[in-house]
Amino acid sequence: MYALRSDVFFIFYRNIFSLKYILFWVVLAVLGSGCKPAKETMSDFRYFDQNLDTLNTMIKKLEEPRLKVNDILNVNISSGSLNQEQTEVFNLMNMGAGGGAGGGAGGAGGMGLIGYLVDYDGTITFPLIGKVPAAGLTKRQFTDTLTLRLEPFVKNPVMNIRFINFRVLMMGEIQQAGWQTFSNERATIVDAIGQAGGLTDLGMRENILLIRELPDGRREHHRLNINDARIFGSPYYQLQQNDIVYVLPNDTRLIQYQRQNSPFFRDFPLYAGIITSLLAFGTLIIALLR
Repeated sequence: MYALRSDVFFIFYRNIFSLKYILFWVVLAVLGSGCKPAKETMSDFRYFDQNLDTLNTMIKKLEEPRLKVNDILNVNISSGSLNQEQTEVFNLMNMGAGGGAGGGAGGAGGMGLIGYLVDYDGTITFPLIGKVPAAGLTKRQFTDTLTLRLEPFVKNPVMNIRFINFRVLMMGEIQQAGWQTFSNERATIVDAIGQAGGLTDLGMRENILLIRELPDGRREHHRLNINDARIFGSPYYQLQQNDIVYVLPNDTRLIQYQRQNSPFFRDFPLYAGIITSLLAFGTLIIALLR
């Protein structure tokens, strides 16, 4: 009888330690699933680390942005003569406090200006002169067109035109997600990321998605790699107003998401606690029966 009891407890004790080893390997696998080689991890955080020598010969000039539908412009018109009263009617839309307005004006997000809106037909409606084509033109081209239309009403018209809503939408693994507005009207992917506080540690530097709306309403998308210095020569290095920049999550973020939403990983602490308690209880029984 004593020999039989000893064999039973020996088998139980052996199984207990087998469970310990199984638990050990499970924990080790979970901890190691999110690990990456140190060299690969370091390269993930080095902006422009690849092909850095190409910068010495790369030339990329920023282009003047073109007006688009739904752009809001501050159009300040003056006269080359002493009589400025003739321009007052054209500057009324530049005054106000961010609210909406009819007749070709739109809100500017609380920026203290109303401005002129590029309507869905690609034109801007001005007092007296009516609709003026705008969409697809640079500011310089639009200025030339507007000057010709103003000459019957304003002597020697002089104007200053600026975007009110030149902005880019930042999404995903970015420190400050949301709309980023640029006063210099010439934004690049580096400007947008820098102004948004940079990428989080969980964002993919080599796979940033750019979504852009075309004049005909279609949308195109492109992949950007800011770990590669050749980004400075990319045709999509310079952003356009209302572009969408989405920073995709890296493998670590996806693993975290899986752990948070997988029933196994979510309940793993509970299972581990139960197994640990059983192991401790079994060990205590064996120690008492020796």
